[in-house]
Amino acid sequence: MKISSADALNVRVMRSSFGRIEIPELGACVEPGRGEAFISTVEGVLRRVEDMVKMLKRDVKGKKKKRADVVLTRIEDIRTGKASMTLIIDDPTGNSAIIGGNVTAKNAV
Repeated sequence: MKISSADALNVRVMRSSFGRIEIPELGACVEPGRGEAFISTVEGVLRRVEDMVKMLKRDVKGKKKKRADVVLTRIEDIRTGKASMTLIIDDPTGNSAIIGGNVTAKNAV
């Protein structure tokens, strides 16, 4: 799903414990975890990525710290509608979904 407005942040995201979430514009992947299914919104997914970047930023220096700052700035730009992003969910079980908005399904069963 292409996220290009602040309104799209309210679209519901359901990820099963087998689903992988990717946001190419941020270079971010949320890999499937054991028993870590969730129901959230696009905003909630962004918040998860933001929290992880902030946590990792504390332990790095130099180029990695600057990269973290760039990602955090992009997240803020996405939230305010100044930038867009693509939210991709890949789930071999087909139990993950983006509900609402302008969703394009690839390899759907």
